[in-house]
Order: sequence, then C-alpha cells, then structure tokens
Amino acid sequence: MKIEIRTTGFYFTNSYIISNDKNECIVVDPGINYKSSSDYIYKNFKPLAVLLTHGHLDHIDGLEYFKDLPIYIYRDEIDLFFDNYKNLYYTINKTNPFNKGDLNLILVNDLDEIKINDFKFIAYHTPGHTEGSVIYLIDDCLLTGDTLFKESIGRTDMPTGNYSKIMESLDRIFNTFNDNIKCLPGHGEITNIGYERINNPFYHK
Repeated sequence: MKIEIRTTGFYFTNSYIISNDKNECIVVDPGINYKSSSDYIYKNFKPLAVLLTHGHLDHIDGLEYFKDLPIYIYRDEIDLFFDNYKNLYYTINKTNPFNKGDLNLILVNDLDEIKINDFKFIAYHTPGHTEGSVIYLIDDCLLTGDTLFKESIGRTDMPTGNYSKIMESLDRIFNTFNDNIKCLPGHGEITNIGYERINNPFYHK
C-alpha cells in the first residue's frame, strides 16, 4: 500500500490517495481546487471510492470529479453535508453544489469494516469537530481528518462542534491505538500517536 498526500485550496486541506500494486486507489477528502489532483488520479490510478472524514466544504468540494464512485460518509454527517450553513459553503458565498440524487453516498457506522477490493478500513466515530466526524484506520495509518492534528485538535466553534465531545474522542483515540500508529490529519503535518501522547497539549494523561 502506498499513501500520497495532496494539499489543496486556501484552507490547505490534506487529501490522501491510497493505492495498491494494481494502481487502484481510494481517495480521502478531496477538497477545494481539486482539478489538477483529480487529473493526476485518473491519469495514474483507477479510483474505486471516496472516504470522507466529515462534511465541511474544504473536504468535499472535489467530489464533483468523483460523482460516479461510492462515497463513504458517517451517517450522522448527512444533515451537515447538505446544509449550506453547517457545511460552511456560505463562508465563501457559494452553495453546496451537490444534491442527494447526484452522489452515491454510503452511510458508515461506528466500527464498520469497509472492504473495497484489496483495501480494508475500520471506521471510528469521533464527534467534536462535527457531530458526524469519523476517522479511518488502514494498516498502521489513521486518517484523522479534523479531529486530531499535530500538537492540536480541530475547531469546535462551528456548527455541530462540541468541545466536550472532541475531548472524549481524543481519549478514545489514545486509549485505542498504540504509539506507532501514524496519524494523517486533514491539515498540517503527519504525526503519530506516540508523539501526540507526549506533545499534544489537549491530551490529558
């Protein structure tokens, strides 16, 4: 398995391309200004599906290039995804470009095992940044979205955000995963559980 990072848009959002030796891939959180990234993906891989960690515009805007693919989203995030205020499209004077009939959305539950050809992900519900935020484990890598960053956590002052819940989600992460698990966040640098256990000021030991 190979993981490539693409950072796009004015929020510098990280999306990830997870590929196998057959040049099949899974796309995670395709964001704003994603045209060149989607061109790269279709030129080099056969995309099979998209995984979303949550429904904010900077993690979903690039879905316009993957409308025919299965798109996995946590079931509690559907309302936010289609709400122009909650998904933050209003902040850039745009409306959500997607209608429910446009996308093949597959609803994810906590601890679901998502098997797509050679790929297997496990979903963990981590509310706090949004009510339907979810992280995904594949092998020794954890796609943490906007729940856990290097030395920080996601904001909780936006629609459906909740500080108490993100603290509970943080505890769940540190109580579930060992130190060598890599953390691939929605913004900023890649880190790992061991580093965050020592250096993240929001983690209460």
